[in-house]
Amino acid sequence: MIRRIFRSLYFLTFLNGFLLATLIYFQMEASYEQKLFKAIQFHVDNKIKFSDGQDSLVVKVMHACNALLTERQSMFSSQEMDGIKADLHPTSLDLMTAQGACGSYALVLTRLLKNYDYSVRIAQMKVNGVYAAHNVVEVKTGKSWVVLDPLFNLYFIKPSGRELASFADVKSNWGYYSKQVPPSYDPGYRYEDVRYSNWGKIPFLLPATKKILDLVIGKEKADSISIRTYFLRTYDLFFYATLLLLIPVFLYTIKRLIQTKIFPQANIPLTYSNLIRYIKARLTHKQLESSVNT
Repeated sequence: MIRRIFRSLYFLTFLNGFLLATLIYFQMEASYEQKLFKAIQFHVDNKIKFSDGQDSLVVKVMHACNALLTERQSMFSSQEMDGIKADLHPTSLDLMTAQGACGSYALVLTRLLKNYDYSVRIAQMKVNGVYAAHNVVEVKTGKSWVVLDPLFNLYFIKPSGRELASFADVKSNWGYYSKQVPPSYDPGYRYEDVRYSNWGKIPFLLPATKKILDLVIGKEKADSISIRTYFLRTYDLFFYATLLLLIPVFLYTIKRLIQTKIFPQANIPLTYSNLIRYIKARLTHKQLESSVNT
């Protein structure tokens, strides 16, 4: 029964149309989302001075992120979102609602910084022995990584007074850096430790992937991979996934169409040689008709 349905041209035509419409939807949403983040980038660009270095630029991007999300978090934090966008959870949803608290701030800031072609990773902070209790962002400026906390609009200055500090800097000298946090800062966020990916989230698959990466690129590099940063463009990912599904469905539909309309007889199978013979016969027939008419 199921096989007959999937061989039906009516069903295949519907399926092609559905996948094509889905493809168009994801492309439209991806384009709209990109324009949102480009507009924010344009706003930040207008605040950048010629004398600004990379540290200054990333801080200004964080300021813009914090200013956008703070008001929205207070507005939408108690509201429950549903529908297809809530299920897909694109970064634009975090931008519009900030319902994920520090997670939303980190995702939006990461997307913005990636628009400036920075290497970025989301750092899952360890708080009272529990990882991912608070999320911050690390961005590579020059040759070093610096840490930004967009939820608190916070960055740390090294004792030299000129450079931004890394997560490791803050962890190793919390007594000094704790004096730079704002009054509203949660005292539990003491930079105990950090991880960049939860390799145990999907049993077997992610642990196996991590072991392979440890062997291929080394444990230190594998530990620094932030998986979430590769899935920021949700609509783009679904677009390509749908496209990969549409291509074989479309080719199978063409095959079924040829079988049904050109080779309906069971004793004449659809093969490459038979198809070539059919095309040659059609072309020859047209040529003969043309000669007769002439």
